[in-house]
Amino acid sequence: MNEKLKLAVNHALNEARNARARMGMLNPTMGLDAKRSSAWCEYGFKEDLIFDDLYKLYRRGGIAFGAVNKIISHCWKSNPQIIEGDKFDKAKKATAWEGKIKPVFTNRLWNSFAEADKRRLVGRWSGILLHIRDNKAWNQPVVKGKGLKKVTPVWAGALKPYSLDTDINSITYGLPTMWEYTEHLSNGGSRRVQIHPDRVFILGDYSDDAIGFLEPSYNAFVSLEKVEGGSGESFLKNAARQLNINFDKEINFNSLASMYGVSVEELQDTFNEVAVEINRGNDTTLTTQGAVVTPLVTSVADPSPTYDVNLQTAAAGVDIPAKVLVGMQTGERASTEDQKYMNARCQSRRERELSYDIEDFTDKLIELQIIDPVSEKTVIWDDLNEQSSSDKLDSATKMSEINQKAVSTGEPVFSRDEIREAAGYESDENDPLGEEIDDGEESKVGDPTQ
Repeated sequence: MNEKLKLAVNHALNEARNARARMGMLNPTMGLDAKRSSAWCEYGFKEDLIFDDLYKLYRRGGIAFGAVNKIISHCWKSNPQIIEGDKFDKAKKATAWEGKIKPVFTNRLWNSFAEADKRRLVGRWSGILLHIRDNKAWNQPVVKGKGLKKVTPVWAGALKPYSLDTDINSITYGLPTMWEYTEHLSNGGSRRVQIHPDRVFILGDYSDDAIGFLEPSYNAFVSLEKVEGGSGESFLKNAARQLNINFDKEINFNSLASMYGVSVEELQDTFNEVAVEINRGNDTTLTTQGAVVTPLVTSVADPSPTYDVNLQTAAAGVDIPAKVLVGMQTGERASTEDQKYMNARCQSRRERELSYDIEDFTDKLIELQIIDPVSEKTVIWDDLNEQSSSDKLDSATKMSEINQKAVSTGEPVFSRDEIREAAGYESDENDPLGEEIDDGEESKVGDPTQ
C-alpha cells in the first residue's frame, strides 16, 4: 500500500470518527451519560432497535436464547384450563360449555400459542393466523359460525399493518383494517398476502413505544459478545504463533535476499512462507544466521470478571436469576431460593399476562361464533411452586411424627384427612380407619369387617 493510499484511508477513518462524534453531540439521547452524549456510539450500542436486531440477538446469542426459552418452558410447563365461572372445584364435573370448547383448545393449539408467546418475547409482539373452515380468501371477512382448522404463529417481522381505520368516529379508529403477511416459501422465495383482521390475533403490544423483553438487556448482550469474541480472538492469535525475526544490525539484506534467490522486496513473503511451514509441521526447524526468532505472544486477561458483570446486568434486565439463566458454572448452581423466585416470577406472568391474552383470544373465537358465548369464564393454571410428590410425602411423614409425639397430650395435632391431603391424596370419608362414624361410636381399628 503506497503512502497516498494510506493517507486517504486514515483521512476517511478520521472523518468517520468525527461524524459519529457529531451525531452524538446533535443527538443527546444516545446514551445515559449526560457528560458524554456520544457514549453509546463509542461503545457500539445501537440507539434504535428494530425487529431484525432482536431476532439476530435471539438466534445467535446463547444467553438471550436461553433467557427466552427458560421463560417459555417455565410458563408453559403445563397447559392452562378455561372454566365456566370464577372458581375451580376439583370435585365438580365439567359443564356443558367446557365440554364443547375442549375440541377447540387442544394440546396442538396450546403448543402453537406457546410458540407465538415465544416469538412475542423476541420481537415485542407476534401474530396468530386463524385458519377458518369457511373457504374464503385471506383478505375476506370471516363467515361466522364455521370451525377453526388450525392456528399459525408468525413473527412480528413478517406481519405489518397494511391500512388503518382513519374514521375518528369509529370504534376501530387507528386499528388496522388489513394486515400484510410476508410468507416465506420452501423454494427460498417469498410472497405477500393481505389478511383480514378477523383472521389475525395479535399477541403483545405493537405500538411504537412498546418495550420488548430483550431490549433492557440488549447493551449487556452486546458487551457479552465483545468479551467472548475478544477473548477468543486473543487465544487464537497466541495459538497462531506469529514469529518475530530480529536480525543483527550487521546483516546485509541484499546478500540475504540473493541467498534465497529473491529480491529484497520479496524477502518478507519468503519469511511468511517459512513461518507457515513452521506452524504447519510438528517436527520442523528454522535455521538462521545473525537473527533471533521469538513468537509474538500477548498475555490474555481473564475475561471472567468483565463477563460476570455484564451477565448480572443481562440477568437483571430479563428478571431471571443469573445462576438459573446460565445453569451450573464452576460447581455453582441455582439455590432453592433462586428456583422459588423463578417459579413465582413465571406464575405471576401466567396469571397477570397470559391469562388476559387467553381470555382475549377466547373472546375473539366467541365473536367469530367458533365457540359459544358464556356469561363468565376464568383461565386457571396449576401452581409452579407446588410441592413434588416426594416433598408431599415428607410433609405427611413429619405431621405423623408430630402426632406420635403429641400422644401424651391425649389428642393428635393433625387429623387423618389433613395428613392425607398433605401427602397429595384426597380425604376418604369411607375409610374404616376413620376416627368417628355417624352414630357417634368409635370406629374399630383393624379388620374392616368388624
